[in-house]
Amino acid sequence: MTARTAVPDGKTYEALIFDWDGTLVDSRDVCFGALARAMGDAGVKLDPDWYWPRQAIASPDMLIVWEQEFGPLPEPIDEIIGRCRFYVQAAAPDLKVVEEIARVARAARRRGQRLGIGSNASTNTVWAGLEATGLDALFDVVVTWSDVPQGRGKPEPDIFLLVAQRLGADPARCLVYEDAEVGVTAALSAGMTAYNVQTGVLHRPVGSPISAAPVHRPAFAAPSLAD
Repeated sequence: MTARTAVPDGKTYEALIFDWDGTLVDSRDVCFGALARAMGDAGVKLDPDWYWPRQAIASPDMLIVWEQEFGPLPEPIDEIIGRCRFYVQAAAPDLKVVEEIARVARAARRRGQRLGIGSNASTNTVWAGLEATGLDALFDVVVTWSDVPQGRGKPEPDIFLLVAQRLGADPARCLVYEDAEVGVTAALSAGMTAYNVQTGVLHRPVGSPISAAPVHRPAFAAPSLAD
């Protein structure tokens, strides 16, 4: 069993990249409640036992999986997701900052390190949360599921690679803070070191003796303006 390590301060890295939901903020209730309400508006009940094992998947991708398992939803996925994002933004003041991780970001900012966010959420929901929590001034770059081609969210590396690109940082010198295995896989596939805030395990990229993550080729496209 791998020993839990203290949250790394990241001082030796060129740039620090943070996941949003579950890493910088505790948003479990907000995210589940928003999607459950949006699906309920369409007459569909979201079973929490089905949702929680898939919570790290981007919501549009999650509903694609839903339709594969249960059949077509009564409304287009885009309409349900649009309502879900509206509900998430409205509940942004209810988000709880994970202070242990936010302190790392604040200290790194004071040192002048480059900081970014890489999230499987949408751009508007992340920015609503950043502004509501007062964390918005800490980050140079925010990249979300909205900024990469469809199907290239985590666990693919595209989100993290695009953060590094926009920060002007070498991926090999980036440290990612994550709370989900799909995010850790994405970071390792991007050639970055990843710290799992849930398990306390520091994962090193491909080529390291303790890494076993596959490498995926990114498929970049021009950033989307979609939410």
